[in-house]
Amino acid sequence: MAILMAFDTVFEQCSVAIVQDDTVLYHKTIAGNRGQTEIILEMVDEALTQAGLSLAQIDCLAFNRGPGAFSGIRINTAVVQALSVASDAPCVGVSSLAALADTACQNETFADNTVLSAVMDARQNQVYQGRFVIKHGALSIDADGKVIGDESLLDYDSLLIADVIVGDGASLVQHDHAKIVQAHPTAVDIARLGMMAYQQGQAVSAERALPVYLRDNAWKTLAEQDKA
Repeated sequence: MAILMAFDTVFEQCSVAIVQDDTVLYHKTIAGNRGQTEIILEMVDEALTQAGLSLAQIDCLAFNRGPGAFSGIRINTAVVQALSVASDAPCVGVSSLAALADTACQNETFADNTVLSAVMDARQNQVYQGRFVIKHGALSIDADGKVIGDESLLDYDSLLIADVIVGDGASLVQHDHAKIVQAHPTAVDIARLGMMAYQQGQAVSAERALPVYLRDNAWKTLAEQDKA
């Protein structure tokens, strides 16, 4: 049985979960993106205490690797890397777009071959978009157990060819009568995808647990990005 600890600070929240295979041992989510660094570290201690575990008993650390808000990605990536170094537990980065799409699959029933687009507002008149296909009620995976999906950065008002759209960017793109659904992933959802990746041997060491921004200048301020 595997024990995994998961984190999310990308979806404007501090969320931590500990799961053992399919069982949730601990979960807490605090809305908002202020003071995330301090809050998430306190939640790590609380999670381990309430689950009756030590950090050494965690088999894998999963985190939202983006794309999304730069500060949120940076925070949970740094926390997971530090915990990985301290415990020797490997890491799994989970796509924020895949988490959105997978959470929608948990909330809704979709027919096979449904094309689902997860869309997040990237600011600067652009959106992050992930395109996924549903098989057997879940996101399609390849022969290695990896979620199949294309991620891209699109301009506002781009036309999406999709059956279903989920995410806060749905109103910022054009579509041809796609169904709009809502989903609000937490660390439990990151853990679900993270556990699948871990069990398929996709975990990596701390130095290889890297964020994904999609926008090359994401680390700059908005004013600096506009000048680029």
